[in-house]
Amino acid sequence: MRFPQGSLNATVAQRFFEAADATKKGLGGGYAVFGDEQIFLNAKNFEGKPYSGLDDASFQDGLSRAAVSFGNPKLKVSSFVNATIHFIGNDWQRSTIGEDYRTLLGGPDSELLRTLDEISRYYAFLLAKTVDTNGWAKDE
Repeated sequence: MRFPQGSLNATVAQRFFEAADATKKGLGGGYAVFGDEQIFLNAKNFEGKPYSGLDDASFQDGLSRAAVSFGNPKLKVSSFVNATIHFIGNDWQRSTIGEDYRTLLGGPDSELLRTLDEISRYYAFLLAKTVDTNGWAKDE
């Protein structure tokens, strides 16, 4: 969902999330916010069954209807895309710092892990910058 520039904050995101969930149960599974976009995922299990209980068309329809009826700020559906994402398991009792993940991703010296570590550091930098820019308390 794309909001007008500068209009998407925590309150607006939560308000739209609640409106989407009220429009169609199953849309209330969660969201992420990047800039002026609020992203909803219709995640599926290994058998292809959506955790939301909604097929992709119903999921998209619900979000579209929620967007039309939302009010201010006026938002648009930015796009619907299909992506394949695999959640890698980790035994958190035994591997408390994600060792299972690291092994499945090529081990501690893999190029992939070096790239992911770089992305992680950049994300942490952007998050800290956003916190400072918006004057948020570090514990919010």
